Amino acid sequence: MDQFVLWGIIAFAVIVLGRRLYVYFHNNRQSHHSLRVRIAGKHKRQYRPRRSNEQTGAVPKKCDYYVSFSPLDGGTEQAFRVSEHLFEQMHEGNTGVLVIQGSRFIAFESDDVILDND
Repeated sequence: MDQFVLWGIIAFAVIVLGRRLYVYFHNNRQSHHSLRVRIAGKHKRQYRPRRSNEQTGAVPKKCDYYVSFSPLDGGTEQAFRVSEHLFEQMHEGNTGVLVIQGSRFIAFESDDVILDND
């Protein structure tokens, strides 16, 4: 029974790793694609990172930041994980050009950029 569980865990790990590698290499083979979009929403996901038994203090929460984009000419809304810096700069309802590579977020160029002429 113990060997069955061990092989099950190994098979699961191989499947998860294989899927991640497939997505990574699939995205790398894709060309950059631009879409006119509107920022449909923003949200954070907080979590507590795993800690070893040696740590005794309170573990601070970590955040992942997500922004949802809706294509202006129809299509499926997509959400991408972004950095905290980009998350704070983006505002719901703004429009612009979303640059993606496969399912990977590359950039968002907002139409609402204010140029400073000083």
